Amino acid sequence: MSMVALEGLRPWILQRLTAVYLLLYVFYALAYWLFFDTLTYVHWLAWLADDVNQILLSLFYLSMLIHAWVGIRDVLLDYIKPFLIKLLLLFGVALFLIGSGFWLLKILMMVQV
Repeated sequence: MSMVALEGLRPWILQRLTAVYLLLYVFYALAYWLFFDTLTYVHWLAWLADDVNQILLSLFYLSMLIHAWVGIRDVLLDYIKPFLIKLLLLFGVALFLIGSGFWLLKILMMVQV
């Protein structure tokens, strides 16, 4: 297998792995919340304050950011032809996704019970 073939395989595998984790986390969260009769802010806050749930949520968000980056990057690389526009769009998307990641970290650090 040549290195050129691996360049397309890595993003493909990465996107599939992140998709599997995203799906598993959604099932986990839904199963957890289906056991409550009423969902209140206190329940939600206590759930988010748990260390395991914060780690799982952080991994979920990281997986979502990686999944989005791979998908948007592939679309931009395939369909935008002018190099400068492609570069600016990739930079803008990367900046947005990194900013979103820091925003989540800020939110998770503010959660207290």
